[in-house]
Amino acid sequence: MRLLLSLCGWFCFASSLAAAEPAGSTLGDTVAAAARRERSVQFHVRTQERTGLLVPLYVYPAHIHTNATYNRLMALKRRFETVPIWVILNPASGPGDQVDANYTKAIDRLQGAGCLVLGYVSTRYGQQSLPQVQADLDRWLALYPAVQGAFFFFDEMLYDDTPAAVERQVQLTTYSKDRGLWPTVANPGAETPGRFFEALAADVIVIHEGSEWPTAERLHGDYFGGYSDYPPFTRAVLLHSQANLDAKRLATVRRHARFVYVTQAPFVADDPKQQNPWDRLSDHVEGLCEELARDARAE
Repeated sequence: MRLLLSLCGWFCFASSLAAAEPAGSTLGDTVAAAARRERSVQFHVRTQERTGLLVPLYVYPAHIHTNATYNRLMALKRRFETVPIWVILNPASGPGDQVDANYTKAIDRLQGAGCLVLGYVSTRYGQQSLPQVQADLDRWLALYPAVQGAFFFFDEMLYDDTPAAVERQVQLTTYSKDRGLWPTVANPGAETPGRFFEALAADVIVIHEGSEWPTAERLHGDYFGGYSDYPPFTRAVLLHSQANLDAKRLATVRRHARFVYVTQAPFVADDPKQQNPWDRLSDHVEGLCEELARDARAE
């Protein structure tokens, strides 16, 4: 009986689609048209988004209810409610092997403040096998099921401007989405070939990570093989080693990217004590929120 009802339900659904189809069209045409409409609606919605923060918060959430770093960020989100804040958590260059109750609570509290939480996943400079990276994603969901998105750090991988490199990242993004994760953020930390944007290799790609502000030309990517044909909401910029927050350069970034983060923390390659600029919350985070909350038309 259940099978009969299920079949009846499917035939009714198919008949309703068929009745709505123009003459000569097929069910496949109708489904494809619906997908195109959905993409257009999503494109329109995302183009209206305010520029937000992409915060690599590689800080252990000890004493989470009184943790000054986490409480400071959550207070800012509540104060600047229109500024999107995506927070990347990184327990152990990935999810680790067992649940940490402090991270579980940190995720809950960040989401309670309105932040979106992404789990860090490393591809070990592109050398980690696809099944190994996928296993890390599965472990994130097993240990911390409340996590919402995935942050893929693959550094040198995207210097390889080849279909194979694109396909690898597309497979990771597809695997993430099939498990309900959104968004996916890919971080080569460098200028990214346009073919990655064309293939929708990630929802957001970090096109610049460094100690110098990128130029408007670099942000635009207007050259053959560049990314000027793809909207700002697909791009992010991360800056370290900044003693001050340059409001004019931040305004330039806003015209070309929808996520940004600027920290004073230094990166010194040959100094083990200064190789992680993301191990503290930026001194500039209040100023960033204030600038991003301003109407861009006033700039």
